[in-house]
Amino acid sequence: MSISAWAKSAETWLMTHVPGADWLMLFGAVMAVVTALLVLVWVLRLANRAINTLSNEGKARAARLSKAPGFRILIAPPVKDRPAGKWLQAALSQYLPTFSFGAPFSLVAMGPIKGGLESRSVARARKRMATADADMFLWASRAGNGERGLELHGLSRGGGLSPAEARLFTIALPGARKVRDDDLARAAAYLIAKQLQPALSDPQAFRAEKIRQLANDLDSLLAGEPPISATLRAEIEADFCASGVRVAEELGDVTALDKVIVMRRKHLEAASETADTGRVIQARLELGRALIVRAEKQFDQNIVREAIAQLSQAVEGLRADPMILRAQSASDALFKAQSMIESRKRFSLNFGS
Repeated sequence: MSISAWAKSAETWLMTHVPGADWLMLFGAVMAVVTALLVLVWVLRLANRAINTLSNEGKARAARLSKAPGFRILIAPPVKDRPAGKWLQAALSQYLPTFSFGAPFSLVAMGPIKGGLESRSVARARKRMATADADMFLWASRAGNGERGLELHGLSRGGGLSPAEARLFTIALPGARKVRDDDLARAAAYLIAKQLQPALSDPQAFRAEKIRQLANDLDSLLAGEPPISATLRAEIEADFCASGVRVAEELGDVTALDKVIVMRRKHLEAASETADTGRVIQARLELGRALIVRAEKQFDQNIVREAIAQLSQAVEGLRADPMILRAQSASDALFKAQSMIESRKRFSLNFGS
């Protein structure tokens, strides 16, 4: 008996002896169609994943071969939120030159990376960074519309690191689209610029003229009241204060000095001596230095006394710092060893070895 004849015979028997066989056959047909559709979707997803992988690989290789000078930055938008990726790219295009002192750079759009800071996601980002020989890789993830709703994750090779050594960081920005204004864009660009050029955190690393421009830009940024967290605002304020003090000391420009004094006093009022030891010491140092410059311009004994008090407390804090204590211990041991050698030399010269 042929297969077709056997199937027809089985169908006839089923229709004759099994109640509701027509519905059963219809259900089987529907399940077959559903299974076929699921298989098709699975195949399409695999194909789409393969296409995305090849596309990202191609973009990374093209970026590596590019002759564009300056920093090379890869940007991956959040999954299912490409407008956020476009906003970030526009923010960097417009404001990154301001905070990188005009250094050239190129932005390369990449496909999304799922998983946020999961190990697989970070490994994938490092691989793309290595392929493109990029200086920074930025990818984003959404966590709602709250204060930390848009998380920018990144790897930065700032400071001469290799892709394997690239420093991992996260910048949490508001997730609501309505707050993505110019002020937030400038804040995001500055925070990313700091990761790209870690020396921005140290005003001594640049000429005072450049730091004066940076101080003015940060002052303007803070005046815009960007909708960022208190932690990020405190970070930007600290950088502004450090820049303002450097400019006042070296260039005699006291434009930002009064703002620095007010900010640092507020920081010290709000800070915890035990929880924020490093920040408190830095705030006291900068407040003391700012007060000294102010007193040099217009002498006031009370201002000088406050400066002395702040600097004295900063010195006491530094003396209690474990790193300082270890450094002092090492210095004492080094001095002792050198003294032993000098004593031995004198003994040899006077009495022979």
